[in-house]
Amino acid sequence: MFRSQAPTGLVIVLAAALTTPQTLAATVYETPSDKLIFSGRISVGSSFVDKTDDGHDLANVGSRARLIHEHDFKGGWSSVARAEWGFDPFFEDADDAYSKRQLYAGVRHDDYGTLLIGKQESLWYDMVADWTDWFWYNGATAQGSFNGAAGDGGFEGNGRADDAVSYKNAFGDWTVGILYQPPRDGMPPNADYSGNLTGYTRNYTGQGAVVYKPSEDWSFGAAYTHSDIDGKLANGTTSANVDAGLLAARWTPSNWYFSLSGGEYRNLVRDGSFSDVDEVDGIIDKARGFEGVALYNVKNRIPGKVQIYSGFNRLEDTGSDARSAFYLAGAAWLTLNDDLIVALERKFNDSTDAEGGNVDSDETDLLVRYNF
Repeated sequence: MFRSQAPTGLVIVLAAALTTPQTLAATVYETPSDKLIFSGRISVGSSFVDKTDDGHDLANVGSRARLIHEHDFKGGWSSVARAEWGFDPFFEDADDAYSKRQLYAGVRHDDYGTLLIGKQESLWYDMVADWTDWFWYNGATAQGSFNGAAGDGGFEGNGRADDAVSYKNAFGDWTVGILYQPPRDGMPPNADYSGNLTGYTRNYTGQGAVVYKPSEDWSFGAAYTHSDIDGKLANGTTSANVDAGLLAARWTPSNWYFSLSGGEYRNLVRDGSFSDVDEVDGIIDKARGFEGVALYNVKNRIPGKVQIYSGFNRLEDTGSDARSAFYLAGAAWLTLNDDLIVALERKFNDSTDAEGGNVDSDETDLLVRYNF
């Protein structure tokens, strides 16, 4: 572990990025019809939690690398293949934390839409939930994307859906998409569940999303997921299926960005998301989540641009007084063609346990990210 080295590590990443003359993203291979691109990001942060004596450990914050291949066919068709892997460049636990994020292939056409097959960002996230995921360090805790059996939302299909087939197309002011996941046996890797739950399998997932964009500044979105799940408790009863719905709106006038979302999640959220909530199967029967963000881009004042932003995430257990919630204020500096980001966030916790008592502390978070 990197003990008490967060400021030093952040300075090293910042200095390395500032001395790099241009982004490291590379076109590995290119012809008139083919292109192979290598890119990714190195991201590191540190949290300073009030009323604690922790060492403010340096932490990896979503570092990743990707390969993207594109091929242009005749008649307006093209193909795309993407492989993206998460890793920890700092070996915090003597491990690179290697993980598959996306691995898919597909075809697209301006008139006929896009068809993808493989592990990919869900339509739930890509088309709707992403609108409120604008904080650089925190966020996305109450939108239903990453609240399922595995941390990446792959099993129920709301985050980075595994083994999925999706189709998306635009029709005037409307964009629609559908996604399907076939059966999958066994618990997903890194699953969060109670030992009382066995035989957890997915029979299928069906998902739909729609976005209406009546003007350049306004967008309205909706997404729904039904995941047919079998899982038995120790007493032989069967756990219920996952049903989740999300509504969102965003307004983007000039240098401003505003977005608000709200959702309801049945049998999706794990009880570990809340303090002192103990469901027999580890799954919350019904939860509600709300997220909001307000952001302003300050341009042409210094090199790059500055973002000043605030917002909230609030996830509630409808069966108790427990909630996982916070309010946030932050600022970020984006420079070197927006490839270098330095962000500082102040997080004000508003979480409560099942009896309504306050839990958690406020904290300050610092992040440095370099996109290559």
